[in-house]
Amino acid sequence: MENNTFYCGRGYDIPYADFMELINVCFNFTTPEQKFEGLLTKCYREHYRPQDQNYVVIDENGTLTTAVGAYDHEITVCGRVIPCRGIGNVGVHPDHRSKGHMKLAMNKALEDMKKDGIVLSTLGGRRQRYQYFGFDKAGPQYVFNVSRANIHHIYGDFSSPYNISLVTDPADPIIDEIIRITEKCPFIPIRAREKYLDIANSWKARLLVFTDPADNDRFVGYCIMDKNNSLSEIRTDRDIDFMNAVRSVFAYLDDGFSINIPSFDIAYASALSLIAEGHTYGSSMMYCILNYAKAVDAFMALKLTYASLPDGKLTMKIHGYAGDETISVTVKDGIHTVESVSDDTSADLELSHLEATELLFCTVSPSREIKSPLIRAWFPLPIYMYRADEV
Repeated sequence: MENNTFYCGRGYDIPYADFMELINVCFNFTTPEQKFEGLLTKCYREHYRPQDQNYVVIDENGTLTTAVGAYDHEITVCGRVIPCRGIGNVGVHPDHRSKGHMKLAMNKALEDMKKDGIVLSTLGGRRQRYQYFGFDKAGPQYVFNVSRANIHHIYGDFSSPYNISLVTDPADPIIDEIIRITEKCPFIPIRAREKYLDIANSWKARLLVFTDPADNDRFVGYCIMDKNNSLSEIRTDRDIDFMNAVRSVFAYLDDGFSINIPSFDIAYASALSLIAEGHTYGSSMMYCILNYAKAVDAFMALKLTYASLPDGKLTMKIHGYAGDETISVTVKDGIHTVESVSDDTSADLELSHLEATELLFCTVSPSREIKSPLIRAWFPLPIYMYRADEV
């Protein structure tokens, strides 16, 4: 970029070293343990060119001041491919703060999401800071706490039914088995095979697999364990093996731990609810829905895989972050339809963007409790993003 030209846009022309120096300085990351290069290898390895997926600000003096990451990925929900773009590494150099540069870059990132047909964006951060950009807490999730006493009283001992091994080789064929069992599910995070281990190791996590020594070392399943020994993701090939996998994790750690379970994993949640010392039911992260028709269609389809919803019809006028949408939602005999209709159509509900996020997708919604029985039965929808897919 030429000096004396203010720029806000993609960082295609920014050298990798300059970009990494900026974001590490923004977050005061000074040691190899802290720096982004090791924290999120799926994004920040040099050959992934993270600067291309960032919105940067270069001021009038030619100084790189700001970076806002906007990283593409996809999920498949009941056969529907949902384009996503996660926001990360939002930072402004300490010498250039309070000039509005972060706001400029965030707004540019969101404008492009609208143009590019992104349905869903996620991020982690302070709630009010990012409500300005359409993000709010949502995504029903259970967090179960498993203690030594739980295992002792239910199973009588602390033996490990399965072997647990750490996956360290990106080419390990066991990763193909992991992908195979995730692709059987109605909610599928799309992860490039060659990047799978980098994705699983996000945030200093570890990818572990279960095998059954009593059955010719049969592949049982996998989990992703974070640096605090909590499970952000777990799946077994057969539901019947799930609690033995939980027992094996306890034996592996020789300590209690917590497990995040999305609300649509009813079999897992039901099994844990009978033995866990305690649980919370809350929001998984912050979401910005940019296309309500597609999001409601996908996640209502997901809810109908495990819940019996009453028949009915609901028309909503939503003043969304990406623009106004009027959608008509119908459920009949366990089959749903979501139709975009004219904004002149009479609506049962008129909602702001944040009101719609809360009513449709948030675990706790006091406003939902005073609505019709139909609304209370249908919502919240199980919007979700696994920790490994966050940025």
